[in-house]
Amino acid sequence: MQNQPQLPGHVSVDQFNQMLVSPESFAAKPESLTEQLFIERSLTENRFWLRIMKEHALFLGDGFNRKDTQLIQQTDRFYHYFEQQEKKAYQVPNNAALVRKLNEESIELVHGFRNFKRNLLIMIINCKVSGFNFPLLVDHIAREAEYFMRTLKKFNKGVLEPIQDAIINENVFWLRIMMEHSRFISSLLDQSERNLVNTARKFGDDFEILLNQARDVESMLYHKQPTYPIIGKMNKDSESAATELRAFKKTGLDLIKSCQIRSVINPLLADHVVREADHFLYMIHVLEERLNKKMKEQRL
Repeated sequence: MQNQPQLPGHVSVDQFNQMLVSPESFAAKPESLTEQLFIERSLTENRFWLRIMKEHALFLGDGFNRKDTQLIQQTDRFYHYFEQQEKKAYQVPNNAALVRKLNEESIELVHGFRNFKRNLLIMIINCKVSGFNFPLLVDHIAREAEYFMRTLKKFNKGVLEPIQDAIINENVFWLRIMMEHSRFISSLLDQSERNLVNTARKFGDDFEILLNQARDVESMLYHKQPTYPIIGKMNKDSESAATELRAFKKTGLDLIKSCQIRSVINPLLADHVVREADHFLYMIHVLEERLNKKMKEQRL
């Protein structure tokens, strides 16, 4: 078939596609991490997450059937390793090279623990291991280990994600964590504690809504041109919800410590989830400072 003559102004599909601008070309570039900020953020994350990982090992060990002695011994070893690394995180001098080495050691240790958690999850799902470690709980703490590793790896590369992408990622991660905390609490409270159980379930539903909204924003705006008003509102909504949940968890912790409610919640676990809510709020404030700085630069 002979080629048809082109009409004036006609462009081929290939030519038309070449004229279109890729959305990625509008994406903000990663920001560099100053040496002082690298040290401060690295030490903060290590000191927080190494304690969390240590407690994960303890909680997993408590949840095994007592005949699973090998698994219990493995969690005991992880507890010891994380305890030693946590002490090191408080002793390391404010020196970039030494902090980078600390990060590398933490990444290696957490990588092994993440693999243990993921393998354990498969064994639980296939009924090879019994006990009281819910599959979703094991998946939950494996995701936290993966988040910790990703964070340290980014720091060691000396970069921060563009603020919009950082807010999206942090919210998608933490809103799911808070949603699951709420539902774990509702299942570990004695069901005679009807008001507390219903409140915890309501928090779970509220965070699921926020999580789905954050995932919608992720689909629309991740790696795209900055749209700070929408991103700022998402951060504010998360801050408000996390502040309310943190107060609920703190009240629950006080009631558990004083033996005023019926539950199977270890007081250390109750304190653990309060600290995680605190860390989410800390991250929101860190991101808010960066966002305000960017918006100020945009106005100049």
